[in-house]
Amino acid sequence: MSDLPRLARALEYLDMASALYLAGGADHSAQLLAAAGERLLGDLARLIQSPEHGPEVQQLLARVAQHHPNPPVPDVPSHAQSKQLQAMLSRQDSPESTALRQATSALLRASWYLLETMGLEPLAPSRLHQAIEKSTIYAEL
Repeated sequence: MSDLPRLARALEYLDMASALYLAGGADHSAQLLAAAGERLLGDLARLIQSPEHGPEVQQLLARVAQHHPNPPVPDVPSHAQSKQLQAMLSRQDSPESTALRQATSALLRASWYLLETMGLEPLAPSRLHQAIEKSTIYAEL
């Protein structure tokens, strides 16, 4: 079934986008990854709502969520270098970078909402949890 690879790809995109967001990366890569993940999850949500495939897809995704909780993602050394670079880039408080960062956080929150509505929040990457918390609770006013 082509739905599981689509779900895996969406979760991978959201994890990478969240990592860039958490590292302070208000860049186009984070926004593009978040948008791709959100779009794939939206496709799955529409499949679940279709009368033709909905119940079958919903049962499959529910089983996946129960039996395959999200494993922690290791923080590799090259990622630490990326974090430093993103932190340096985020110090530029231009209106464009602020708008881009806000758009990225909105896409990440929309993705989280889609995961919740499909009952797949146990599969959400841990960095997505952190990005949602940072963008809502600890957002700079």
